[in-house]
Amino acid sequence: MSERRDAPRPSRRRRLIAAVRLLVIALVPLSLAKDAIAEPRQPGLAPIAVQARALDRFSAGDPTRRIFGRLEWLGGLVLWSRDSRFGGYSSLASRDAGRALVTLSDEADWLRFTIETDAKGRPTGTIGSPETAPLLDEHGKPFEGKRLSDSESFALCRIGGRTAVFVGFEQVHRVLAYPAPGGLDDVYLAKPQPAPGIPAEITRLKLNSGLEAIACAPAGHPLGPALVLIGEEPIGTEPDHPVWIVGGPHAGRLSLRRIDGFSITDAAFLPSGDLLVLERRFRWTDGVRMRMRRIPAASLLPGRIVDGEVLIEADMGSEIDNMEGLAVDRAPDGGTILTLISDDNKSSLQRTVLLRFRLQGE
Repeated sequence: MSERRDAPRPSRRRRLIAAVRLLVIALVPLSLAKDAIAEPRQPGLAPIAVQARALDRFSAGDPTRRIFGRLEWLGGLVLWSRDSRFGGYSSLASRDAGRALVTLSDEADWLRFTIETDAKGRPTGTIGSPETAPLLDEHGKPFEGKRLSDSESFALCRIGGRTAVFVGFEQVHRVLAYPAPGGLDDVYLAKPQPAPGIPAEITRLKLNSGLEAIACAPAGHPLGPALVLIGEEPIGTEPDHPVWIVGGPHAGRLSLRRIDGFSITDAAFLPSGDLLVLERRFRWTDGVRMRMRRIPAASLLPGRIVDGEVLIEADMGSEIDNMEGLAVDRAPDGGTILTLISDDNKSSLQRTVLLRFRLQGE
């Protein structure tokens, strides 16, 4: 139902383009996929040249439309760079009323930058101060090789009196904790330790379908302080996505109902305490799709199978790509804004798209 209400059916041409994109990604080595300038990866932040173009619509078929499901379209950006460290972004955080953004790639590179917005949080099309830094291993050096560097999710969380950035990896499934007493600004030179309390069951996740989503339930939340970990795909023959609550008064395992073959790509808590889950699906017949669900806070208890309201569902009739990162923030006027970013797989056939919405009724 949401599919027909929220987005026009993609044309045969757009579905064909999506299929060709994914086929090329599968066949072309990533090192050859983008005409990039190779830059050295050294510990610490370094400037990076990034350009941006504003998106003036979300729906390709109706450029004046602003409301999509439960969300109001605020605007977006397409980002690009010829620097080899750019791209592949799989998780996102925002600060300063959505004007400061930090994202992490699946090749273990941070990117932070600012955007100009109006009072509602609409991006104006200008980005500032882009900087990049490699995620460091336990020796304080950049990770080497895709097998160990496939970072897919992160969350800043204060647990047990200590603040850390928790990073989830796939291929070698694990969660590393990066001490960050001053918040995200402290993470770029931090050396990690294995995060405590992570269930050994995460090693049963599929090789390339690991912990795509980590969210922090802060102190004051019914779960908090705790981490919520979500697997991209079900484990083995299980029908639903595994969810682990790590820490807090309700630690344990539950499941998130899988619907229509979508995969989980990120999650974040709303100020109300409800959990937003970002999802993605690709099929040869209709290309790439995006969906977001809202899971009530009261339902997040061990042993349950949880589901929630679909806030938005979009297909290639909209300005989406491989949407993998989600951040929640307050707009300057107090509204709740959601920012999404796509993983371009470092392919010239895909885009790094930044989308900004306002949650209605908050």
